[in-house]
Amino acid sequence: MLRCLLAVFLSLVVTGYAIDRLPIEDFSREPSMSRAQLSPDGKRVAFLREFRNKATLHIAGIDDNSLTRLDLGEAGLLNGAAKDVDEFSWIGDDRLMVNTAVWDMFYGALATNWDGGRAVPISGYEDEKVPLSGTKIFAREIIHRFYDKDDSVLMLDRHEDGPGSSTHPDILKVDSHLGLLTTTVKNPGEVIHWGIDFDGVARLGILRHGDLSGAIYRENEKVPWRTILPLKNRSGILRPLGFNSADGSIFIAGLTPNKRWALFTLDPTAGKMGPPLLSDEQYDIYPDRFMPGVDQIPSAGPVFSRRKQTLVGFRYYTESPRVKWFDREYAGYQLSVDRSLPDTVNILVDESSDGNRLLWLGYSDCNPGEYYLFDKQKRTFRPMGARMNWIKPAQMAPMLGIKYVARDGLTIHGYLTVPVGYKPKGLPLVVMPHGGPWVRDIWGFDPLVQVLANRGYAVLQMNYRGSTGYGDELYREARRQIGRKIQDDIEDATRWAIAAGVADPKRIAIAGGSYGGYSALFALGHNPELYRCGISIAGVTDWPALYEDSDVAENKAAKRYWREQIGDPNKEDLRTISPISFPDKIVAPVLIIQGKKDRRVPQDQAKRMIAALTKSGHKPESLFISDLGHTFGDERKRTEIFKSITRFLETNLGPGMP
Repeated sequence: MLRCLLAVFLSLVVTGYAIDRLPIEDFSREPSMSRAQLSPDGKRVAFLREFRNKATLHIAGIDDNSLTRLDLGEAGLLNGAAKDVDEFSWIGDDRLMVNTAVWDMFYGALATNWDGGRAVPISGYEDEKVPLSGTKIFAREIIHRFYDKDDSVLMLDRHEDGPGSSTHPDILKVDSHLGLLTTTVKNPGEVIHWGIDFDGVARLGILRHGDLSGAIYRENEKVPWRTILPLKNRSGILRPLGFNSADGSIFIAGLTPNKRWALFTLDPTAGKMGPPLLSDEQYDIYPDRFMPGVDQIPSAGPVFSRRKQTLVGFRYYTESPRVKWFDREYAGYQLSVDRSLPDTVNILVDESSDGNRLLWLGYSDCNPGEYYLFDKQKRTFRPMGARMNWIKPAQMAPMLGIKYVARDGLTIHGYLTVPVGYKPKGLPLVVMPHGGPWVRDIWGFDPLVQVLANRGYAVLQMNYRGSTGYGDELYREARRQIGRKIQDDIEDATRWAIAAGVADPKRIAIAGGSYGGYSALFALGHNPELYRCGISIAGVTDWPALYEDSDVAENKAAKRYWREQIGDPNKEDLRTISPISFPDKIVAPVLIIQGKKDRRVPQDQAKRMIAALTKSGHKPESLFISDLGHTFGDERKRTEIFKSITRFLETNLGPGMP
């Protein structure tokens, strides 16, 4: 099934033949169905689809084949600038919680019936209609659904600082019909993660004090909290996952002696953790929300059954997606679905409350994915909708798993995508470091990577130090290593591709977005012999300025984290690792792409870099998009971006393989 995940690959791809060039629009089109979720009663599927250049919520009736477009603007809740549905979650049989966004940034949360009725604003900090200024509540941070007559939920309440801050949240009960928010648990000041049982009672709090961590616990709401794990240096902060109602034990993520995250049980009475239930010598078993997943479905995390009131499985990532089922019933479902869909990775996305209907997604590196519904009562397994049915998997390029040894001996993993029909030998190559840097690249369908492969370019992605999923050591090795060891890892990946014969050493480009865009500019200045040209998309050019002029500068917790991970601009010379300080060293052709509404990396970063490069005699190409934030945006914007990238590469790197 995962034929592409091989460290030794040179003999697996046949000699080249002409690549059928597909329209750019095929890759930039918005999926027809994305982020699908099943209602608790199993009667409806909610999903996103683009409508008039906005991500819009749609509701499909399973039994009556109906389709309802939920226009929040018509509900009178959204005014002014165009707003997208960013995230959503069913909180009852008929009701959803929805996050909206403007220019990729959180705008506000609201609750609504599936047909748009009884829409109620819940929180926000920009909309004058929302009275809770400063309160930030996100749909993804629902920590318990009661499924009662009020369709109430427990959510994390985040403020800027102090107890109830972004890092030490209080717990709110939200009545979604009345819009009433009630603080049910006040943070004592050091709790960073809460553990909630199936009845919606907060019973575990994970404490953090500097590098020390511990845990407090209570049997129920009527008894006081007590310490069960004293504060001490545990080499990582424990993460509560949920409860086993049968015996009261707690499922928790923690570090093994080899500094890999693993799944444990915690006995709250004895205050002791048992041996790992699930672990891996190389990879983290960890519910990491910063690890991207196909179609925004978490790549890693526990699978709980409300019906059985316990953990039934765990999704995790090696170089490919994996799942461990602890429950024979669910293991049987997986086996049955895998037999029906042998060419895809198949993920259980959602389950109705009674366990009768299960929503699945099958996808691969060459297949954007299709949703399927398994109905136990009717004994049917049928497609619900393809994400991008115009994409033909046979025309897409597979991702090959690779690894190399960095100059200091650290093993780095990554992926190589090779044009269809070609051996990985002597190819024009685009080196593409990911953003973050505290995320990782994963195996799966990537539209930009596939565009480049379809144009005849190989694409090399590497999970350099600082990437998540490979253990605490690799993550911590990146601390204050921006422009230093992280950049060495990217350079070493390029040299590996040359030494392995994968790349034509005279035809290598480097491109990336956000932190990857910064890395591209840095590489062009410090390793000009390696790269023929480079592309920076929303790339950082001046680190000290970013501390003062970005959305991170507005968030005290995020700013503290940046100082810890990147460095304190008041104590360290971050300007020396900023591309704005060495424009004269960047002589290769450069394309700079920037959204004018980007709040993470403001457009001034790009404008000043362009001016500096122009002054040094090497004016770059540029593309500014007026209504674009920090992502690729909607279909129209993605098309423009993808076309600019391919034109630039064809001009400066030369045409790809024929």
